[in-house]
Amino acid sequence: MIEEGHSLAEPKAAYGIFDITIKGGEVRFPEAKLAVKSPALARHLKGAQKAVLFVCTIGDGLADKVNGYVTKSEIARATVLDAAGSEAVEALAGYVDDVIKTKAMAEGYAATPRFSPGYGDWSIFDQPKILKVLRSDRIGVKAVKSCIMVPEKSVTACIGLIKKGQRPIRKVYEKNIGPLKK
Repeated sequence: MIEEGHSLAEPKAAYGIFDITIKGGEVRFPEAKLAVKSPALARHLKGAQKAVLFVCTIGDGLADKVNGYVTKSEIARATVLDAAGSEAVEALAGYVDDVIKTKAMAEGYAATPRFSPGYGDWSIFDQPKILKVLRSDRIGVKAVKSCIMVPEKSVTACIGLIKKGQRPIRKVYEKNIGPLKK
């Protein structure tokens, strides 16, 4: 049972749109004073003039409930609930992705698929820098010393924005999903 006033998921997100430069295997976000050394990300963003960094979370209610089940040795329940939480945060990341792509299209940009720290050679050690740039504390997300995010069911990602006609995009998603509050 969930106590009154507590929710398993409290979706929140924050994002920023930045001009970028790509040189060698490094992507620079000059306004944010952020440099990401990742040849894979640099290739992924090839041709992009801007990039969107975002963070989203479902909060810590679910993790607290999972830990409660573990404490009571109800491992099956904990496992199923944890998996549902992973699906929920991925669905939220997909929603944020769709909102950003819809706004980008309206402004004449095509968008790359999202790419996250931990993919390819993009180190999760960049996660605290991204969270700082996005002021993720406003939505309750931080990174611990090991660079794992807390709440655990959180996602950071980068989406490249390319002025339409600059280069072909593998896939552009179109979906009217309404506004996302910053």
